[in-house]
Amino acid sequence: MAEECTTIDPPPVDLGNGHEARCLRIAELPPWDPDDRVVADTAPDRVREPLLSVSDLEVSYGRSTVVRDVSLDLARSEIVALVGESGSGKTTISRCVGGLHGDWRGRISLDGVELAPTARARTVEQRKRIQYVFQNPYQSLNPRRTIEQILLRPLALFGVARGRQARDRAAALLESVQLGPGVLSMRAGGLSGGERQRVAIARALAAEPDLLVCDEITSALDVSIQASIIDLLEGIKRERGISMLFVTHDLALARSVADRMLVLQHGRLVETGLTAQILDHPQGPYTQELISHTPQLAAAFSDGG
Repeated sequence: MAEECTTIDPPPVDLGNGHEARCLRIAELPPWDPDDRVVADTAPDRVREPLLSVSDLEVSYGRSTVVRDVSLDLARSEIVALVGESGSGKTTISRCVGGLHGDWRGRISLDGVELAPTARARTVEQRKRIQYVFQNPYQSLNPRRTIEQILLRPLALFGVARGRQARDRAAALLESVQLGPGVLSMRAGGLSGGERQRVAIARALAAEPDLLVCDEITSALDVSIQASIIDLLEGIKRERGISMLFVTHDLALARSVADRMLVLQHGRLVETGLTAQILDHPQGPYTQELISHTPQLAAAFSDGG
């Protein structure tokens, strides 16, 4: 964070498509076109090594069933986007995977080992291997704690590092999410939304997980910051080989980062496959409708169809 960020309130800048942002460094950001993918389109014949498997998942709230007969898998070093409109069941599925919602039927397995419904009932190693990044960075971090305190806790909890080694590891984690070591002494309440989300990602990485569950993690951020978070996630996958379940209602974001896509409607999976194939050649009417509501994708689909 630049020193002037603490004294200057930047004016809003029109970014087009009804979006605006307030940031002193907007001019430094490269243009981001969702049609220009951060990652190359996934090869159709790429060998996949499954890490997470979900079978016949069904979730109800009272008499209302919100997830019906959902089965999916996620491979190592793969980002899978779970997309759909609000209320489609995306977050419910992600919370079941993370062990944050225990009232479900079906089977969720990690490396072939069936997981208990709740995180509390899972082993320490299983909790370590699946880490959850929440949607709202203003609620997921204690504003009164310093960033050092926030990062040291999972390092100690999962036995990764303690003492001086832990403080060095915390500084390295901040560097991995493009924040400087000076942030360690700051309280979370003094950071911007984008910085808080980077700290939340660093906290998840502190456990050295195999899987990150990213629940709408850019939706509370300005569009100027979203691109940098997406670029950060792709770098994490490339450098650490971490798999991600990326929950979003934004197909353009999914197009930029995900290898594969799962389309959810009213709690059911209606289309699955490689991201590029689904968005370039959607088979179902619901997917086509979602694309039509995404201007960046609709024009390309219209030209190609």
